[in-house]
Amino acid sequence: MISTVAGTLALAALMGSALAADLPVKAPPAAAPSWSGLYAGVSIGARWGDNDWRTSDVAPGLGVGIFVPTAGTGGAMDSVAARFGGYLGYSAQISTSWVAGVEAVFGWADASKRANPAPGMTGLYFGAPVNGLPTASVKETWDGSLRGRLGYLVAPTTLVYGTGGVAWQRLELNANCTVAPGSFCSGASYNETHASTRVGWTVGGGVEQMIAGHWLVRADYSYADFGTFTQTFFTANGLAFDDRFTAHVKARTHTATVGLAYRF
Repeated sequence: MISTVAGTLALAALMGSALAADLPVKAPPAAAPSWSGLYAGVSIGARWGDNDWRTSDVAPGLGVGIFVPTAGTGGAMDSVAARFGGYLGYSAQISTSWVAGVEAVFGWADASKRANPAPGMTGLYFGAPVNGLPTASVKETWDGSLRGRLGYLVAPTTLVYGTGGVAWQRLELNANCTVAPGSFCSGASYNETHASTRVGWTVGGGVEQMIAGHWLVRADYSYADFGTFTQTFFTANGLAFDDRFTAHVKARTHTATVGLAYRF
């Protein structure tokens, strides 16, 4: 009986080994992808200019109260245009869930807005309305920023991030006025453009998806504030009438883009 039991146990062990050999081997879990590294990309989207123009010191040489505005002292000079750009950055995955980095962004958009007459120029001069008032425009071209970035991995290949840093915007102010009977400009015709590279701050955020290992696709939004650009137009012409006025333009932008980058 002992030998029978021993034989049965040996046969069962042999059958178990054979069955185990036929079972599929479970593969080890795949390693989570790393977000660390240098990347470069291109983007396309839109940029909205949120600009407020205010006029002050109209014909200051003629004395206080000579000009009385009848349609407010300013107005909005908003614009929107397609934006094309690129970005270059470095990310470091600092834990299984967090990614930090720094990014340089640059872009171009030909956005402009013209007002006829210039905001804040409608009014009474010496108690009477005046025709031929100056026109004005605000134009924005290239922009750039240097931003820090901090993101959270909601999935191994999906990053939700916020950004913040310093921003630059090329801004041009233009005013035009033609001499004519009864016009604002009495001594000369003017067409002046004054440009400035404005420096401000920016904040934003977005979501980025890793695809095919080294490719990153994103949707990004940023807001930037560039303070107030103050410029005096039409210096006094030496005649009896003073053609000067001063513009104060508070410049802000909203930028929304989609981008595709390669991580090296």
